[in-house]
Amino acid sequence: MKAFINCKEQEFQEGTRFIEVVKLIREAKKDEPMIKTIREKTGRNGLMFVLNGRAVHPHEYDSIEIQEGDDIRWIHPYAGG
Repeated sequence: MKAFINCKEQEFQEGTRFIEVVKLIREAKKDEPMIKTIREKTGRNGLMFVLNGRAVHPHEYDSIEIQEGDDIRWIHPYAGG
């Protein structure tokens, strides 16, 4: 089954939960300088996740099953100026 993460096509097994995708993204991004800085200052990685244009709250991660064609995005919570 195919879904998109930040516009890049990814292959997932049927039944994949959103929490699994969140864990994959967090692991892949953990060494990025901005993520490291946010984690050092706050104790969290600060990533926000969006599914098909809707912000997903952490308490929902485990209850959502990824569907064919889902658009998953992650963003940093802080912007520069």
